Amino acid sequence: MLTADDPAPVLFERSPGAGGVLLTCEHGGRAIPRALGDLGVAAADMQRHIAWDIGALALSQALLQRVSARLVSQHFSRLVIDCNRGPASPDLIPAISDETHVPGNRNLSQSEIQARTSAIHTPFHDCIAAEIVRDRPRLLVSIHSFTPVMGQDRRRMHAGFLANRMPEVAARFMTAIGAAAPELVLSLNEPYTVDDISDYTVPVHGEGNRLPHVLVEVRNDQLQDPAGISRWADLLAIAIRDVEAGEP
Repeated sequence: MLTADDPAPVLFERSPGAGGVLLTCEHGGRAIPRALGDLGVAAADMQRHIAWDIGALALSQALLQRVSARLVSQHFSRLVIDCNRGPASPDLIPAISDETHVPGNRNLSQSEIQARTSAIHTPFHDCIAAEIVRDRPRLLVSIHSFTPVMGQDRRRMHAGFLANRMPEVAARFMTAIGAAAPELVLSLNEPYTVDDISDYTVPVHGEGNRLPHVLVEVRNDQLQDPAGISRWADLLAIAIRDVEAGEP
């Protein structure tokens, strides 16, 4: 499916040092393979949260400059295929996202789904798996952002820290960041919850390898400019250092 004109399915970066933290950014970009045209989605809608996690890749890259880490990210839109969903998820390739129709995702054949999976989803997760095997990280941090308003739901929290069967790191992140910035509204397992169907990186790579982990969700109106991104990179670095010092 991908051609020489398309972005690579995986972007791998690392900071100086041992790289003991593994960062992932599943929804970092909004590219569409040339073979799929524009999926029938208006250019304005491709700027919205339905197409990508706004600010998440910039935040991940800023964090990479503050802690000794490796980063696995990808540039394709979650509307092409969602790299934080598994094969059983109905949202793997959404036909509707936040009431916006995606005509290019309607009535896909199994071979069309497999083509997107093989080109984008599989290489991304193969890279994460290979990095865990090559040099087991002390901590896995999956970086996301969320929209302040979803339907009728206005999200008051500035950030959420998510986990399922291994909640210790998420709680530590919230405590450390709350102490550093007490004015922020922080939540555990909001605005989403993690499970085996709605998520992929945490259950497969985190829980599956018994790695300490957290899925971070930052409200995207705080990641609109370099100052906001820098602030959140500083806060996440504080939390990472706290976890590393405590070795949960």
